[in-house]
Amino acid sequence: MSIEFPTQFVQAVEALQHIIASGCSPQNIHIVGDSAGGNLALALLSHMLHPIENVPPISLASRIGGIFLMSPWVSLTGDTGSHLVNDSFDIVGTKTFAYCGRKVLEDVPDSLRMYLEISKAPDTWFKGIDKLVSRILITAGGVECLRDDIVQVSHELSKNHSEVRLIVQENGVHNDPFYDFLAGERHLGDLTPKILVWLCQGLKGSKEED
Repeated sequence: MSIEFPTQFVQAVEALQHIIASGCSPQNIHIVGDSAGGNLALALLSHMLHPIENVPPISLASRIGGIFLMSPWVSLTGDTGSHLVNDSFDIVGTKTFAYCGRKVLEDVPDSLRMYLEISKAPDTWFKGIDKLVSRILITAGGVECLRDDIVQVSHELSKNHSEVRLIVQENGVHNDPFYDFLAGERHLGDLTPKILVWLCQGLKGSKEED
């Protein structure tokens, strides 16, 4: 049995609500999502900006501390430039992205597709994002299929928030930092330490504000 949108999206909304209701200040919350998890994190932000009917609203007393998106799945069609150029280099190929995208978008009405495929959202979609989150880090691999779409979404975010940082890892693939650990590498790639520094800075800043 497949789980259709917005089931997992509602679960994410309720999880965030639960954390806040438990007494955690939004400024101490850092949301991290890779690939489809990055897609879900962006959908969460989109809901805060453009509430979906029949989905619980999210009320924030302060901005969320930070959001880190690793190789976020921002385009579900697999037909943009970097999908074609990097298909033979990435660990996840164009056909896989396109197949998964078709499955995800099945029976999703056109009015909700932009929540799942942020790269197709209107230019003004992220207006007000600076009121919701303090800082955003986005990473992509230089030879991953989603590279161009991720860069595009990063630029759109940057138009509405001064604390958006994009890092494109040279010769990196989809979710490249994972392989520092899964492959048992003795030395971390150059992206992994940058991610750790960014997260540590955000957590340190959150403690200083308490």
